[in-house]
Amino acid sequence: MVSSISSATNVDDNGVNHWEKTVTDVNDVDESFANARDLGYMRLNYARVSAIGNLAKYDTQDIYKIQVQSNGKLTIGLRSGTESDEDSVLDLSEYEAKLNELKKITDPEGYAKEQEELKKKEEAYGLLGSAGEGLQIQVYMVKNGREVLVGDSTADVDSKEYANMEKILNGEYRAQKGDYYIKISRSEDFDSREEVPYLLQIKQGETYKHDYVTTEQASDDTKNNKKSTVPMTNVNGTLSSVNALAIQAQRYQTAAQMLEVGYLNMANIYNNNSKF
Repeated sequence: MVSSISSATNVDDNGVNHWEKTVTDVNDVDESFANARDLGYMRLNYARVSAIGNLAKYDTQDIYKIQVQSNGKLTIGLRSGTESDEDSVLDLSEYEAKLNELKKITDPEGYAKEQEELKKKEEAYGLLGSAGEGLQIQVYMVKNGREVLVGDSTADVDSKEYANMEKILNGEYRAQKGDYYIKISRSEDFDSREEVPYLLQIKQGETYKHDYVTTEQASDDTKNNKKSTVPMTNVNGTLSSVNALAIQAQRYQTAAQMLEVGYLNMANIYNNNSKF
């Protein structure tokens, strides 16, 4: 995974510092927690972190890592969309709330009907709603050196993971500081060949002083319309888990062949020297 971050910041009228960063995707077979794209860190009322990515034809899932440095309510939002939609990075919740208030005053019956229809439609899409069409999300936290699933949009509705994911999406999940992984993948009923651009947004608390936007660039395999098989190494020079297993299997096969040849040789020698 290769990344770069802008050396200069752009400060808006509210005093929020805007930072931009690019990361390179890894293609399917090498997608793992170890190769997760690093989004940096965040703490309570300090930063909002966004990632603009795309599940391409040969990209089944994307995994991101973020370090949460303080305890407090964590909000994670995920929506499908286009990378060119710059407005998608903005938080439009305040505008939508004011628009709904206006509708309630001017057309209460129409507003109630609209909300009822919207509720039915959103329930059909699941936890992510229509804004997250084609996507599903899982959140893991590192506990005792292991990645433990804490939230899952695809879990059974009566499960703890489903309840936690609902709280995370609504900003009601009380997160403990530590390392978190966010896995984004296609929903089961979505065509695996269809690209799904998305926006991931994370914040802790109600305010922030820094706005970090990470853009994921396609891997070479994705650009070449190629599915990775067994990459020899990742960008850090270490063996991928898949490649390590392949090498280990090859060693076992080689060792077995050597033992077989050795056994046959010994049998031949014994037969030639035997008096019987």
